[in-house]
Amino acid sequence: MTKPTPNDDGDQDQRHRYELTTTMNWVIRTCQGIVRNNSHKTFWTPAGSVEDRSSTDHLIRSAREDVLNRLQAQLRGTQSILAAIERERAARQHEPGEGE
Repeated sequence: MTKPTPNDDGDQDQRHRYELTTTMNWVIRTCQGIVRNNSHKTFWTPAGSVEDRSSTDHLIRSAREDVLNRLQAQLRGTQSILAAIERERAARQHEPGEGE
């Protein structure tokens, strides 16, 4: 089997495209879940809140627990996957070619 070249994506690039698509689908699903579970007509509705009567502390806690922490966790995981793919691609580009 020959090594993939920049013009020949090969199996590794196909796997990278699959990983990128899968991880981005999970970002979208996470966003959809947050919107579905924490909003009404695209406006944030904090869990357990009563309109204009919730304390600031409750709103801060709800923002973090219901929305921000979930998004940050998903984004950190996605960034890790993207960085790993970039490292693999960079390492592959710096490998000497066959016959060199």
